[in-house]
Formats: sequence, C-alpha cells, structure tokens
Amino acid sequence: MSEKRTRTRTPTNNTTTGFRISDELWEVLQPLLPEHRHTHPLGGGRLRRSDRACADAIFYVLRTGCPWKALDVTDLVPLPTTVSRHG
Repeated sequence: MSEKRTRTRTPTNNTTTGFRISDELWEVLQPLLPEHRHTHPLGGGRLRRSDRACADAIFYVLRTGCPWKALDVTDLVPLPTTVSRHG
C-alpha cells in the first residue's frame, strides 16, 4: 500500500492545471447535465463536489490514461470515488 502524501498541495498544481476544462467547453457541457436533486432521506450527507470539478477529473483520466485511483494524488477531487459516484 502506498504512503499518504505529507506535502501540502499548492493551489496551482502544475500536474493538473493544464488539464482543466476551458470556460468555453464548460459553457457547452453545463446545460447538458441534469439538475442535481438532493435525495438523502434525512437531508444530511457530505457536501457534493461541483459538476465542473468532477468533469475536470474525468477528462484528466481520459486524457492521461492514468488509473482512477491515481486521482487521489491530484488536486482535482479528494477521492476517486467522488467521480464515480457523482451524478
């Protein structure tokens, strides 16, 4: 099992900055996404990550070919399961 990172992440991670979705592409994609409905029975649960953050992570994996589990060492999403459960 790999060790957890001890170095704090910088706000501009050079590894992922170049792979973010452009504002122009996001303007095209956003209207195509369904509106999120909060369905937790008690109204609680973790805060939902933004659609754009998850789209950035999905496109990062598609462009680089990295495994989904490798997302946890990027600054895109906190856990790879965030992207797989998003929707």
